[in-house]
Amino acid sequence: MRRIAIVFHTGVGNTGRLAEAIARGIESVEGVEPALLPIPVESIREGRFQNDEFFEEIDRCDGVVFGSPTYMGMVSGPFKSFADATSDRWVDHRWQDKIAGGFTTAGYPSGDKVMTLLYLVTLAAQLRMVWVGPAEPSSTLTGDGRGIDRWGTFLGLGAMGQERQEGFPDEGDTLTAELYGARLAEATKRWGSEAAVAGRST
Repeated sequence: MRRIAIVFHTGVGNTGRLAEAIARGIESVEGVEPALLPIPVESIREGRFQNDEFFEEIDRCDGVVFGSPTYMGMVSGPFKSFADATSDRWVDHRWQDKIAGGFTTAGYPSGDKVMTLLYLVTLAAQLRMVWVGPAEPSSTLTGDGRGIDRWGTFLGLGAMGQERQEGFPDEGDTLTAELYGARLAEATKRWGSEAAVAGRST
């Protein structure tokens, strides 16, 4: 059974709901299961994320999807603390060749979400991971009215969310997330390698 970690920080809940939708998409693919891993903010001490068990859980997964709300044109503080702490994995190539993807939410249609996605791509590249973006054609191009990828964030998944309002992410963004989860699962089945999973017995 392949396993994909969904590592995310959520502020008011929008990013968390997107993570759950991605998990449903992963579950729709036989032979792949999600591991929802919200970043425990209590593990951030003196500005640094410190949680060996959390990292070891990711080590055992075949792929990782990174998620963060976009705050001031960048990932959130808790996510950045987690990302900084991946340096130990960078040193020994621990996550090399794992499948990777990313998602974000912002309160505006743009909200500089692309800046967050670019950071997530860079993080994955530094960790020598294999990035997979969404592939579903936008509803604005197909005219099917489902609202799939209506923001055109083909680098990763971007969605709109309003603080403490019901209905966000909306149905189109949620469906986009589910389709992205399924694509990540299929990619992990096709390209995932046992050699990319540290700590798993062969």
